[in-house]
Amino acid sequence: MFAAPAAAAPTDALQGEQWAVAPGTVFDLPGAWALSTGAGVTVAVVDSGTRLDHPDLAPNVWTNFAEVPGNGVDDDSNGYVDDVHGVDLTTQGAEQDLHDGLGHGTHVAGTIMAAANGRGVVGVAFRAKLMTVKVLDDQGAGTTGGVAEGIRYAAANGARIINLSLEGNTDDPRMRAAVEAAAAANVLLVCSAGNSGINVDQQPVYPVAIAAPNVVGVAATEPDEGRNLPDFSNYGRLTVPVAAPGVEVISTSRTGGYEVKSGTSMAAPHVAGLAALMASVAPNLPAAELRALLLQHAARADVPVSAGYADALGAVLAASEATSYDASQPPRLRVLSATSKNRTTQAQIAVLGAATNVARVTVKLDGRRVAQLRGGRNVLNVRLRNRTGRRLTVEATSADGRRLATASARVRPVRAGKRGVGRGGGIGGAVWVG
Repeated sequence: MFAAPAAAAPTDALQGEQWAVAPGTVFDLPGAWALSTGAGVTVAVVDSGTRLDHPDLAPNVWTNFAEVPGNGVDDDSNGYVDDVHGVDLTTQGAEQDLHDGLGHGTHVAGTIMAAANGRGVVGVAFRAKLMTVKVLDDQGAGTTGGVAEGIRYAAANGARIINLSLEGNTDDPRMRAAVEAAAAANVLLVCSAGNSGINVDQQPVYPVAIAAPNVVGVAATEPDEGRNLPDFSNYGRLTVPVAAPGVEVISTSRTGGYEVKSGTSMAAPHVAGLAALMASVAPNLPAAELRALLLQHAARADVPVSAGYADALGAVLAASEATSYDASQPPRLRVLSATSKNRTTQAQIAVLGAATNVARVTVKLDGRRVAQLRGGRNVLNVRLRNRTGRRLTVEATSADGRRLATASARVRPVRAGKRGVGRGGGIGGAVWVG
């Protein structure tokens, strides 16, 4: 069964200038909007910051309600101080300055989730939430260590999709380990292919060249139907599976207005937004299955990518069907995270399959029962004060007390944030300057 439309089709003022939104392109976004708007999904933009008060972005800004703004304290014990709307990894200082002095991150964010508010542009997933993870400074420079830290932060703090419109030449083991950590947290990473016009199967660019089941590489296409790759777009039939609109893309500007940019940096957020639409109708699907559906239902193309053109309608339809199947499967549990700090243990638990069959979830630390949570939900969060242990175990039971599923994970201490900032190779945004 498909999800009912959550809202009328957007009619924003500049929508006529967004060629990727128009009917007739192979991206086919208007059809997808009849099924999903991205509600309930958080997308992390790992980039140069964001103009948070932009009228098209402010309605969709993610907020960490466990953090008290401006008090200089790590209230939620996640290792970061005052991370109310995200984190600044361009500095080792405790403060979080999320402003965008470059404009790259703000443009990317608008393509993904600019609000459908009747003004300006509209994002692909116009009801998704924007988590800002700043890794590039005002000159567009960053490090692979900072990006690795940003991926870990986003995955640990609720992002379902991470957009990485970045490119560099360093194959940093820390970045690979962060991608693995994101996979363990069921997070999909969408990466720009890069703008050197090269085959990245032969000349790797990172992070897109990291081979992982939760990474999608995106090449850029040109107006009007979106069927041709521009000369600047990287490609590769092994590394880059899909292509999406990336030339003459109008989106939000750091000045508070709107501007046009081109690059694979502009293509990746179209696919990140599409992934958010898919995740909204299929919240239980593993990241690898989201990726697989996105690739399987791409429109076949005579361009050098493995799957083809990203097809929004086909991918969202497939996700809708897949979630119906998953809901008919027996309940399964997964401990997404289990951490401790200052004698407080926190955990996030996913209930996969038929979550409505679960009446209760019992939480144990080293075999001792410490909490009981109400079932019927896909994601459960628990915070245990003055409780510590080495291993956390969860058990799902039905209304008549039958055990349905169990899972466990090692409890890990929360490490201080920003440790990798400034280390590793250089990395920057993938914008083409012609």
